[in-house]
Amino acid sequence: MSSPIEHTKFELPTIFVIFGITGDLVKKKILKALYDLYIKKHLPEKFRVYGFSRRDYDDSKLKSYLRDIMIKGAFGEPDKYDSFLNAFFYVKGDFFEKSAYDHLAKTLGHVDGQWRICTNKLFYLAVPPSSYSDIITNLSVTGLTIPCSPEEGWTRVILEKPFGTDLQTAIDLDKQLGELFKEEQIYRVDHYLGKETVKNILVFRFSNSFLNPIWNKDYIEKIEVRLLEDIKVETRGAFYDKVGTLRDVGQNHMLQLLALFLMKAPKSLDAQDIKSSRSKALQSLQIMTPEEVAIKTKRGQYKGYTSEKGVGPKSQTETYFRIEASSNLPEFRGVPLILESGKAQSEPCIEVVVSFKESDLCLYSFPGTQRNKLHYHLKPDEKISMRFLAKKPGFANEVEQHELGFDYHEAYDAEEFVDDYEGLLYDIIKGDQTLFVSTEEIISEWKFIEPIIKTWHEEKKPELEIY
Repeated sequence: MSSPIEHTKFELPTIFVIFGITGDLVKKKILKALYDLYIKKHLPEKFRVYGFSRRDYDDSKLKSYLRDIMIKGAFGEPDKYDSFLNAFFYVKGDFFEKSAYDHLAKTLGHVDGQWRICTNKLFYLAVPPSSYSDIITNLSVTGLTIPCSPEEGWTRVILEKPFGTDLQTAIDLDKQLGELFKEEQIYRVDHYLGKETVKNILVFRFSNSFLNPIWNKDYIEKIEVRLLEDIKVETRGAFYDKVGTLRDVGQNHMLQLLALFLMKAPKSLDAQDIKSSRSKALQSLQIMTPEEVAIKTKRGQYKGYTSEKGVGPKSQTETYFRIEASSNLPEFRGVPLILESGKAQSEPCIEVVVSFKESDLCLYSFPGTQRNKLHYHLKPDEKISMRFLAKKPGFANEVEQHELGFDYHEAYDAEEFVDDYEGLLYDIIKGDQTLFVSTEEIISEWKFIEPIIKTWHEEKKPELEIY
C-alpha cells in the first residue's frame, strides 16, 4: 500500500518527540516497539528520539532510566542497547508552558542545521487525554508542526484513546485538531487495530470467496463480540471508576472489531477507502431509546468492586455489560449484534462469533443440533475455527459437531509476528493511516454509546447487578 514516494520519505532523517517519555505507555509498549524496529533495521538511518517531560532529567539520566526498563524487560540482544539509546535525548519542559515548546523548537532546529535538512517530525502524546488540548495548541502556535514541504519535513501528531470522555468532548477535540492540523497529519491510535489477528480480518473476509454469498441476514443468525477479562481493576480503581467498562473498551476496541465484521468491501486497499467502509458500518448502528436500553442492555459490577482503592463506596460504575445492538445496513437488518465485556470473569477471552442460521435443506437436522459457527479468536488463542456437522461412523445417520481451524502460532514461527505497537509505529513513519481511527468513526462510536450511558446513570435502567 506504500508508494515509491512514501518509501523515499521513510528514508529521510526523522525526529520522534515523545511527550510523557517517563510514563507507563513508553515503559510498557513504545520503547520495546522502537527497539524491535531498530533491531530489524526498520527505522530511518538517521533517527533521533527526544523525550519531553517535567522530570528533572538530562540526556544521561534518561538513557539510564530507559536502559533499566530494557534490562528488566529482557529486551533481546543486550549488546545493542547502548547503540540504540545513543539516539535518545531529553528536553525538560512543562506541557502547559509555551516557553518550553520554544526551547524544543530551537533544539530540533539545531538538529536540522546539523543534518542540513528539514527532518521529518513525529509528536507522540503518551500522556493523559486531559493534556491533549494544551499540547496540540502549543505545538501549533510555536510552528513545530508546520511541514517544510510535501517532499520532506512532514510532521505527524499521534494521540492515544480515549478520544474524549463523551460525544461533546470528542467533537471539541476533533474540532481543535481540525483547526490546527490536516487530517493526514493526525494518527489516532486504537492499538487493537494493530494486532496481527485483527489486521487479518480484512484479508479473511474479502479474500475468501466462499464467505461473500453467505455474509448477510439470510444466512447469519447473530454476531457476538466478547472481551472478557479474568482480572479486576487492579491499580486502576480511581481511573476506572470515572470511566467504566463501556467507555474503556466498548466505545473503541469492541466497536472497531464489530465494524470489521459488518463493513462492506472497500473500493481499494487505500487507507481512506478502508476507513470509509469501517465508518459507514459504525454509522449504521441504531441509536437506542431509553426504553430500548432498559430492555436490550445489561450492566453489572463484580462483588467487592466498591472496596477497591480509588473506588467510591456507593459507585454505580459498571464492570460488565451486555448490549444487543442492531444495524440499518440492508444486509444485516434484524441480525442481533451482541457486545459483551466484563472484568473478574472465570477466564480471559477475546473473540468474535458469527452464528449461522439452520438451512431449510439441512436434511440431517435433529433437536439439539448446534448451528454452524465461525469463531474468530484473539485471546487466549489466536486462531480461526469453524464448527461444522459430520456423520458419525456406523449404520445410523447420527450427526456430531467438529471443528475445522487455523492456528496462527502453529502456522508461523514466533519471530514472524509483529507486536501491535511495533506495526503501528512502522506505519506512522511510513505514512500509512489504514490502522488508525478516523474522526467519523470516533463520532459514530460516541453517538451510539452515549444514550446507553446516559440511561444507565440518569434513569438507573437496567438495574446494576452484582456478580
